[in-house]
Amino acid sequence: MAEETKEAKSLASAAEVLKATLAVATGTLVFSAGLLKENIHLSCLGKWLLGISWFCLGISIVTGSIAHLRVPVMIAEDRPDIHDKWFKSPGQIHHIAFILGVIFLGAAMIAILATK
Repeated sequence: MAEETKEAKSLASAAEVLKATLAVATGTLVFSAGLLKENIHLSCLGKWLLGISWFCLGISIVTGSIAHLRVPVMIAEDRPDIHDKWFKSPGQIHHIAFILGVIFLGAAMIAILATK
């Protein structure tokens, strides 16, 4: 059995982190969409923050999926390159959008709770 290279280990670790944050981003989007079913008064600020949060989380999910779909291609080509342009850039956008989405969702929750 061939020993796994440093690049392959890096790619596997990055793919696992990507998979985890992709799942959390999707769950967060579904959770926040469930707020609309509740009998909650949304202020104008709360609506804007919630919308911005959804936009960021949506971008995070799309770019995370693009980056994650690149992993099997690199494995099939036997070129595990963590700096691949179809993996690195979408992955970075995914993580930035995910963090911003969570921050804006937190701000929206504060705005919602402040109006009660």
